[in-house]
Amino acid sequence: MRPISIFVIVVAVLIALVVLAYIRKWRLREEYSILWLLLVAAMVLLASFEGITVWLADRLDVAYAPSILYFVALAFVAAMLFHYSLEISRLSDQSRRLAQELSLLRSRLERETPPPVAEDEPAGREPEEGRG
Repeated sequence: MRPISIFVIVVAVLIALVVLAYIRKWRLREEYSILWLLLVAAMVLLASFEGITVWLADRLDVAYAPSILYFVALAFVAAMLFHYSLEISRLSDQSRRLAQELSLLRSRLERETPPPVAEDEPAGREPEEGRG
């Protein structure tokens, strides 16, 4: 096995350990970790079996086999961006709903709460008119 393959496998294992540590600390949800763990699996697979790239390039009629790796990397980035776009859209909708709900609750609270009594007038007495 070539030194670069060993290096890629070590980096992949480190990525997997970091992802698992963040899952255990509740700083990364399981659903987000799936893409990272798929990346690790692809890195280990491609580094362990160097013939996969050449075999895949032959099957797909790609002239330069390492360009398959660029395609895999681009596909991974595109999948991550799409996933995060979905999450941003969901969180944006949730934020708008929460803001609307908060506004409704505030308006209800303002309608149900009596106005405060002025400090300079005793409570329960009406101000006297015509004094002066």
